[in-house]
Amino acid sequence: MSTTSAATSATTSPHDVSHTAFAPEERSFQLRNGLVIRAKHWRSAGPEVTPRDCRRFIAFHGYLDNAGSFDPLLLEQLGPEPVEILALDLAGHGTSDHRTSEDYALWRYIEDADQIVEQLGWQRHAIIGHSMGGAISTLYAGLFESRVTLCVLLDNMGPLTRSVEDQPQHLLEHIADKKNLLTKRFAFHPTVESACKARSQGGAYGIAPEYAELLMPRGLRPAEKALEDGKTVVQGWTWSTDRLLTIRSAQSMSEDYAKAFMTRITCPVFAVMAEEGLFHLKDVLNHRMDWIHKSKLEVTSVPGKHSVHMENAPLVASKIIPWILTQDVGQVAKL
Repeated sequence: MSTTSAATSATTSPHDVSHTAFAPEERSFQLRNGLVIRAKHWRSAGPEVTPRDCRRFIAFHGYLDNAGSFDPLLLEQLGPEPVEILALDLAGHGTSDHRTSEDYALWRYIEDADQIVEQLGWQRHAIIGHSMGGAISTLYAGLFESRVTLCVLLDNMGPLTRSVEDQPQHLLEHIADKKNLLTKRFAFHPTVESACKARSQGGAYGIAPEYAELLMPRGLRPAEKALEDGKTVVQGWTWSTDRLLTIRSAQSMSEDYAKAFMTRITCPVFAVMAEEGLFHLKDVLNHRMDWIHKSKLEVTSVPGKHSVHMENAPLVASKIIPWILTQDVGQVAKL
């Protein structure tokens, strides 16, 4: 039995997409290095309908999440106009392949997305990103400034950074974490419900169990565990995420590095910040707003925690939709 069917049958979600006409298509994209990236492809109209450039999105999820994190928001269809959204399972997450290079730097996700956009034949498109996906979005928008029509950030204002002086210590901690990972046991959950409960207790990244459930069809894989008697084996679940993602990365960006990308952004940017979101965002928001000076930037806040786009999708959609519909992106840029 597949992870998807088992996890879906084990619980009943209040946002079950199987009962809506706006159901996604599963897509797979093989990259030049052989890696396969999987995604949920949403269309609010038939494939014969081509949405405007500002209504065609690549969606980047947050750290240790997957494409399912956008389900509640996409059920709002982001407005009355035809829309097309490709929500990725980033490499090492969900149902996508794990990197054989062990390199999960943010710029690798950007390179993956560039190849996927090429396969789709999209010359211009919008992007939306939550948390880590928002950091990816800001770098992507600054790198491909003539390609990106709109950028929507969900509880994010660019990548996490460290000072250059801290980088040696950061690398030492990465090496130690990687060694410890060799002897660390895999997480095991006897039921999907217990996995949801564990995901809901993820500190600043935690999410209510009924919404954590939306991540499980793509976020779990079958697993076995031997009991203490050494004879009995029980069936259960473990995370599909690459365990290397649970330790600190080998490198971290500096503020100057992030600024170099974000000052290149030319598309309109809309940031929806959660009032109870990640604590560090309030510290960086004010000075990073000045970095986005080549385009229009609008920032709004909504009540809720870090994953408010899942826990209160109607509220977040009510902020995003009017903003998108008022943007003028009729002029086609020359690539």
